[in-house]
Amino acid sequence: MKIKVDHVTNSSSEVFGVVLADSAVTAGLLLMLDSVANSYRSMGSDQKQNAFFDEMMLESEKIATRVTDGVLEDARVNEKIVKDAYSEALTTLNKASSALSQEITEVKKNLENSSKTADKTSNDYLQLQRKNEDYLTYLNQQLKQVELQKTTVEKDKQEKTALINERDAWIQQNQADLVTLIEQKSLMDGLNVAYYKTTGEPGLWLKIGEEFDERKVELEEVLKSANASLTYPQPSLREIQISEETSALMRQLSLERKAFALELQNTESSDQKKLIEDYENKVSKLKSDLLASTRFELAMSASQTLKYGSETALEGLNDLAGPQFKIAYASIKAVITGIKDAKKDPKNRSKHLAKALLTVSTTALKDQLSDTPWAKDATTLLNTVLQSSLSASIAGTSTASAVGTGLTKGIFDLGAEKGIAVLKESTEIEKKTIESAFDALTVEEILTDNPLTQKLNESLKTEIHFV
Repeated sequence: MKIKVDHVTNSSSEVFGVVLADSAVTAGLLLMLDSVANSYRSMGSDQKQNAFFDEMMLESEKIATRVTDGVLEDARVNEKIVKDAYSEALTTLNKASSALSQEITEVKKNLENSSKTADKTSNDYLQLQRKNEDYLTYLNQQLKQVELQKTTVEKDKQEKTALINERDAWIQQNQADLVTLIEQKSLMDGLNVAYYKTTGEPGLWLKIGEEFDERKVELEEVLKSANASLTYPQPSLREIQISEETSALMRQLSLERKAFALELQNTESSDQKKLIEDYENKVSKLKSDLLASTRFELAMSASQTLKYGSETALEGLNDLAGPQFKIAYASIKAVITGIKDAKKDPKNRSKHLAKALLTVSTTALKDQLSDTPWAKDATTLLNTVLQSSLSASIAGTSTASAVGTGLTKGIFDLGAEKGIAVLKESTEIEKKTIESAFDALTVEEILTDNPLTQKLNESLKTEIHFV
C-alpha cells in the first residue's frame, strides 16, 4: 500500500545551479561580480571627479548593506527554524517509540511470568490473556505508525538540510549584493526627489538611475547563469523626509554651485584653477554638514521600509546614523519589531513548526491502515499525544499528555475516545494561551518568507510505503 504526500524539496543543482567545475568560467564570473559591485567608481568623468558624489554613494551603500545584513540574518534564522523543527519532530517521535518499545517488553515479560504459574484453563486467565493481547496489538500498531512517521520526517529533513547546507556561499553573497543594490537605488532615488523639491534642480546625480539599472541587469544575469535568481520586492519610491536644516544646506549648496558655474564662465582660463580651489574650500564644510545630516535621514528612510531581520538591520543603522538616530530608533523600534507577526514566540517557533510537521505526517497515515482494532482511533490518539507533548514543552508545564503515559496503559484502560478527551482537556489552557497567539506556519511558508530562501521550496512527490 502506498500514498503520495507533498513534500517541499528540490535538487540543489536545480535551486543553485550546477557546480562550476571550469575554473576559467568561475574566475570570469567572479571577476564580473567584482566589476559590478564597484562599477559606480567608473561612471562619467564629470561625476567621477565629484568627491561629494562618491561620498554620498558610499554612505548610501553602507546603509543599504546594513539592511542587507538583516535580510541575510533573517534567512539564516528561517533556515535554522526549519532544521530545528525537524529535529524537534524526530525527538518527539523517538520518545514515543522508546516508550512504546519499553511497554511492549514489559507486557511480554509479565505475560511470560504469569503463564508459568497461572491456571491456563480459568476464565480469569483467558480474559487477562485476551486483554493483554489486545493491548499488545494496540502498542504494536502505535509503534508501527511512529516508525513510519519517523521515516518520512527523517527523509524530508535530510532533503531540506542538504539544500540549505549545499548552497554555494558566493551565490548567497551575490544574491545579497543584488538586495544591497536595490535598497541603495531606492535610497538615492528618494534623495533625488527630495533634492529636486528643495532646489528645483533635477538632482545631484543625473545618471544614477541609468547606472544602477545597468548594474542590476549585469548582476541578475550572473545569478541567472547559476540558476539562483531571486525576486526582491522593490522598496516603495517615496520622497525622503528631510529636516529644515538639511533643506537649508541643500539650497545653500545649490546656490553656491550656480554662482560658481556662472563665475567660471566669465573667468579667464588662467584664473580658473584658483577659482575652483576657492570654491572647493568654500563649500567643503557645507558638503560635510550635508553629508552628515543626509546620512541620518537615509538611515531613517531605510528603517521605515524594513521587511526582514528588523532587529539586526536597526542595530546596524543605529551604528551608522550617529547619536541623533538613537532617539528616532527608540521610537520606531517597537513598530519595526512587530512587522513579522508570523514570528511570534520566536523561542518556540521550531516547536510550533514541528507540530505542523507531525500533523502532516499523521494525516498521511490516517485511514490508510488495516482494519485492525484500534487502528483509526490509535492514529488520532498518536497525533493528539504528540501535539500535546509539544504544547506542554512550549508552555514549560507537565501535563497528562507526556508521551510515556499518553500512549500506554492509562490511555488504553480509559478507551481511545475517553483517553483523547483527557489529553485534550489537559492541554486546553496551553492551547488557549499558545496556539491562539501563534499562527502555525508550514515549511513552505517559512522558506518563502525571505528572498534568500524562497528557492528552497520546489515541490516533489514522495511515496510512503506501508509494509
